[in-house]
Amino acid sequence: MSVGEIILISIDLAAAVLVAAWFTGLYFGIKGLVKPERRSAEYLVEYEITEKGLDRTVTDIPFEQMRRTSRYGYELSARFYTCENSSKTVVCLHGHNSCFASQLKYLTLFLSLGYNVFIPDHRRSGLSGGDTVTFGAYEKYDVLDWITELRAKRPADSIALFGESMGAATAVMVAAEIPDAVFLIDYCGYANFEGLLTRYTENEAIRKAVMPSIRYICGRFFGFDVDECDALEAIARVKCPILIMHSKTDKTVAYRNALMLKEAAPQAELHTFEDSIHARSITKYPEEYRDTVSGFVLKAEAAYSERGKQNV
Repeated sequence: MSVGEIILISIDLAAAVLVAAWFTGLYFGIKGLVKPERRSAEYLVEYEITEKGLDRTVTDIPFEQMRRTSRYGYELSARFYTCENSSKTVVCLHGHNSCFASQLKYLTLFLSLGYNVFIPDHRRSGLSGGDTVTFGAYEKYDVLDWITELRAKRPADSIALFGESMGAATAVMVAAEIPDAVFLIDYCGYANFEGLLTRYTENEAIRKAVMPSIRYICGRFFGFDVDECDALEAIARVKCPILIMHSKTDKTVAYRNALMLKEAAPQAELHTFEDSIHARSITKYPEEYRDTVSGFVLKAEAAYSERGKQNV
C-alpha cells in the first residue's frame, strides 16, 4: 500500500469519525429535548410560586378534572375552570416540559375577563401520557380533539386560544384550523423548529445547514416530522385577531421569532417587553401585561361580534 493510499484511507476514517460524532452528539441533544426528565405537577406548582410569583391561593380555585384518550393511544389530562354564566372559553397551552401549573398565573386574568379556562397537559407532561415531546407536531392534534370534545360538551361556547412558548406555537397551529376562534395570543412562541435554533446561533446559513440532520433524527428515532412544528406557515392562515407578545431579551426563544411571525401575519398586533427573561413578562410587568391582554381581548370580542352579525 502506497503512502498516498494510506493518507486517503486515514482521511476517510477521520471523516467517518467526525460524521459519527456529529450525529451522535446531535442525537443525544435532541433526545434531551424530546424526552426530558419529567417534572411532577407538584414540583411545577411550587416552581411557579417561588420563581414566577404565582399567588398560592390560585391553586384553591375549583376545577373539573377532564380525561380522554389521544388519537395516538396515550391518556390525556386537562383542567376546566368555569366562570359563572359564561359562554366563552379560552384554551391555555403550556410550554416545553411543563404542565397546567405554568398557566395558573394567567387564570385570574382570563376569569376576570369572563372566560372559562381550559388547561390541558400536553403529551409527556403533567398527568398526560405519551413517550415524547414533539414541539406541536402531535400536540396540536390533541388540542384540536380536546376542542371537539369541549364543543360537544358546551356547544354554546366560543373558543379562544392562548399559548406560552411551545404552547404558543401549538396555539398558532391550532388556530389555523379553527376559522371561528375569537382570538389568538402568542406569548414568547417560536416560529418553527429552525426558529428554536436562534437560541444557539443567529447565523441563518448555519441553522439551515443543521436542519436536514435534525429532520432525519427526529423522524428516524423520535417519530415526528419537524415540518409539522411550523407556526410560521400556520399563522398566515389564522383568521381571528392575533396578539404576539415577546421580550427583546428572551434568550430561550429569541425575539427574532416574534418578528418572523409578525412578518408572516402583518395584521397581528405585536407587543414588546423590553427586559424580561423567557415567560417572565407577566411577573416583571404585571400591569402592562394585563392591560395589553385585556385591551386586545375587548377589541377581538368586538370583531368577533361583528363577524357574527355579518354571518346572520
